Amino acid sequence: MQIDRQRAVAVAADAFRAHGISDADAEQTAEVLVSADARGKHSHGLLRLPRFVRGIEHGNVDADGTIEVVDERGGAATISGGSRLGPVVASAAAGEAMDRADEFGVGAVGVHDSNHLGMLGYYTDQLLQGGYVGVGITNTEPAMPPYGGAEPVLGTNPIAIGLPTDPAFNLDMSTSGIARGTVLHYKETEQELPEGVALDTDGQPTTDPAAALEGTILPFGGAKGSGLAIAVEVLAGGLVGAAMGTDVTGTYHTEDPCTKGDLFLAIDPEALGAPAFSERASSFLTALTESEQAAHVDEIRLPGQRSVERDRTATTVEIEDDLWDEVREIADA
Repeated sequence: MQIDRQRAVAVAADAFRAHGISDADAEQTAEVLVSADARGKHSHGLLRLPRFVRGIEHGNVDADGTIEVVDERGGAATISGGSRLGPVVASAAAGEAMDRADEFGVGAVGVHDSNHLGMLGYYTDQLLQGGYVGVGITNTEPAMPPYGGAEPVLGTNPIAIGLPTDPAFNLDMSTSGIARGTVLHYKETEQELPEGVALDTDGQPTTDPAAALEGTILPFGGAKGSGLAIAVEVLAGGLVGAAMGTDVTGTYHTEDPCTKGDLFLAIDPEALGAPAFSERASSFLTALTESEQAAHVDEIRLPGQRSVERDRTATTVEIEDDLWDEVREIADA
């Protein structure tokens, strides 16, 4: 069903308030989730709210936790999120990265002791709207084997890159053939998975999302996706003082404490001496979209272009009926 966007945010915020979350944190987290639905990324929208709430109920979210810089040197800093809701901590980290980029040209901010942050591209959108080149990475609970392996020891480990350009460029992708949140969305909506993205617990290919959630999701592009996933595991986990591999918990099974990490970069183009960077990059991207199309396509789009435009103009969001009923029930609890 189509729900008025502001009503969706208000009801979602009420659901968090009903579980002891402050007004500001509730509203910020609700906005991040609804933004994902506005972009059509339902795997990271209100579908996540019941899991976020279960994390609160299990005591793995500290509504009164302190977000603080615990290590710093020049443009680099590490933040402890105080176990607050992930979208609140990630937004604070993106803000810290921008502040440091203003002073040093580049801000690199690592995060530990946080929770699932929702849609990673939300924060690179914050960065690009501030005029920065933005990069975000985060690791997640194991769901994926390394290339050639059968045991899930890597997360689906997303990467997001945003550019301050017009047209919009905001790449937001997992390093798996399909995001675990998307698998969950397919399960909730009773859809089959595409071929070749998941294995069941016996290591056999499956299109059943429930079997995939119990089994493993495969890296995209074979060894290439696996290599990126390993890099993200180390950089978003070990480099920022968070967990890696099978020690990562709490991003999917929210009854466990969340031990993953995040890393955000904000780059001021002027610090690299790039003359008129945004204008030049915008002209280049426009030329890409206007280049000759293949016979089977109607238009050439940039990563995130359509979803960002939808988010900036959407007054309603599409929510599954059963999910909307569940969110309202949580809000009324």
